[in-house]
Amino acid sequence: MRFPAIIAACLLFSLGSGASFAQEPKADNSAQNRGAASPDSVTAQKQDNKKNDVKTLAAIRRAIMRGRGLSMDAKNVKILYSNGVVTLKGPVDSDIEKGRVETLVKSCRNVSSIENELTVAPKSH
Repeated sequence: MRFPAIIAACLLFSLGSGASFAQEPKADNSAQNRGAASPDSVTAQKQDNKKNDVKTLAAIRRAIMRGRGLSMDAKNVKILYSNGVVTLKGPVDSDIEKGRVETLVKSCRNVSSIENELTVAPKSH
């Protein structure tokens, strides 16, 4: 019978002491997508679905996913591809990571140039 009493005492103490638990910030990068509304912006919906383009995109994603030491943010960047031009969008954790993602993309076949629009958004822990 002592065990339930100890649990009850702990609960009352934590509730009465005003203890609050920090909540993780919600993942929301909607503000970065506002630029996609302009008619000349590059978006996934405007990409070709040609077989070679799809293969190139898959190879680029695979290279990034295999990149050692990259954060999940870096591995989840938006990759757009059209006529040899790769556009990278989204947040990464550091300038080093931003450069590392670009280097990985440059190593892929059929990439003639890169528009690196990645933003550095350090983690707030």
